[in-house]
Amino acid sequence: MEAYRPRGTLARVIHAKFHNDNFLENIDTQQWYTLNGDLPQRFQSKFLALNRPDPTTLRWLERAKMLSSNIWIHLWHALARSVLQFFMTQTDINGLLKRGSMFILSEEQFYKLLEAGGFRTRSSTESITLLDIGAGDGEVSLRVASSVSELSGNAVLQVFATEASWTMRERLKKLNFNVVDEIRQLRNLELILCLNVLDRCYDPFMLLEDIHAALAPDGRAVVALVLPYMHYVETNTSHLPLRPLLDNSHLDHEPTFEEEATQFLMLLENCGFRVESWTKAPYLCEGDLRQSFYWLIDIIVVLSKKTI
Repeated sequence: MEAYRPRGTLARVIHAKFHNDNFLENIDTQQWYTLNGDLPQRFQSKFLALNRPDPTTLRWLERAKMLSSNIWIHLWHALARSVLQFFMTQTDINGLLKRGSMFILSEEQFYKLLEAGGFRTRSSTESITLLDIGAGDGEVSLRVASSVSELSGNAVLQVFATEASWTMRERLKKLNFNVVDEIRQLRNLELILCLNVLDRCYDPFMLLEDIHAALAPDGRAVVALVLPYMHYVETNTSHLPLRPLLDNSHLDHEPTFEEEATQFLMLLENCGFRVESWTKAPYLCEGDLRQSFYWLIDIIVVLSKKTI
């Protein structure tokens, strides 16, 4: 019996999306969180195993599936992108269209990771300053802020953000974020987030230096990087960084997650940080006409400053 082949363009899109989403229903999501081998003991001992998607993550996935079912909205977005791409970056377009929201960890998972990383409860009379570098639409920042509030009791939380995209900056301002132009404007920060930015900036090593300088002596930085490592700079024509973070040219095979994770954690140590805790988790993104959601794999690390 001959397989069904839809004739119209829209029918083909819907047919392909149906099969892609059916594939998503059957993936082993535990693989998003589990390791296939051990790292050196000093790193392995700091690993926080999350094991599987928690209820908040599952609700985010269900919401992404629901939003993806609106074919007409996605057709409008596809048409708008085809025009806007000639004078706007993809991030600016996403900000303008209010699409492409990301998800890394739930509030509960961030809480566990920060707690394991030694982010301590503060006195109720103190304030805590949080900086999210490249905050995007602020959705992830709000999740972390909720976790920090749980850890810190009644402490006053100030949230700052940097963001290159002008459309995303406007969205952050509507959320009452304090949007700043330079990390160097701030010092002695209790918590700094740099989530999936190092592989998108022109000079990642300078960014790590800025994070180290802005972090309070007893503060924590949370850094996430997609593995396998692929650098892409949206704002220059070559899309290449000044200095790549990881170099796997000496390998005669595709590096495993564990090999690249070890290399990245050693790099962070060489930049003056101490690894306090880390985990593996999916970097989820809302879907489109092709499928309901997309994912990459993140290593997420809680860091402190090394004591001299």
